[in-house]
Amino acid sequence: MITRVSEALVKAGREQEFVERVRDLVETFPETYEGLLAHQVLVDLGDPQKVQYVSRWRDEQALEGYAGANWRTDPVTFPDEDEYLRQPLKLRHFRDVS
Repeated sequence: MITRVSEALVKAGREQEFVERVRDLVETFPETYEGLLAHQVLVDLGDPQKVQYVSRWRDEQALEGYAGANWRTDPVTFPDEDEYLRQPLKLRHFRDVS
């Protein structure tokens, strides 16, 4: 299993709108992307401008079906996303070794 974390640093005053947009966009992901095991939209309690989209994938093939061949380096974004962000998305991946 691979966990993918995309972290956004949202502009002040745009937090709620950004979170709602992300939630709407990812709502159909479980039915759309085979191999997506779970996903969450998380808002940092200490800093609501930090928002993460965390997704768990069965394997690299499933993740590539979602994010493309450059899934290790290229974040998946939505149109005009940069209008909400103070900086480009940070992207990290973790392999479950338990």
